[in-house]
Amino acid sequence: NWSAKAKRRNTTGTGRMRHLKKVYRRFRNGFREGTMPKPKRAAVAASSSS
Repeated sequence: NWSAKAKRRNTTGTGRMRHLKKVYRRFRNGFREGTMPKPKRAAVAASSSS
């Protein structure tokens, strides 16, 4: 099949994965887009502000 090294060369995360990083972060947060932005405001604002 494909060698491990070849896979490593072009998996996700090797190139410019700017969009993907954002998607990962939203995925961890459970895709909460704009719902209930009230609790622990300061902590969230610092990390999730674009």
